[in-house]
Amino acid sequence: MISLSIKIKLGEAIEAADKATGGKVSKYAIAREAKVRPNLIYDLCDGKTKRIDLDTLSSIIKTLNELSGQNHTISDILEYVE
Repeated sequence: MISLSIKIKLGEAIEAADKATGGKVSKYAIAREAKVRPNLIYDLCDGKTKRIDLDTLSSIIKTLNELSGQNHTISDILEYVE
């Protein structure tokens, strides 16, 4: 049986965006602007979440792009690992 795994790299993306903007992007700011619970963002960053709604993921990426002024894609947030 093949075990599939998706690595969530949201924390890494937020840290990189925060560094690039001089501290303007935080987990809390992403949660506030994306209108999601802060605990969801923290759980995603800590690898505690097993699933995420696609609309929520889209909102998080859109917000990350807006706050950072960068162009993040789903591959910046999720990675397939065998």
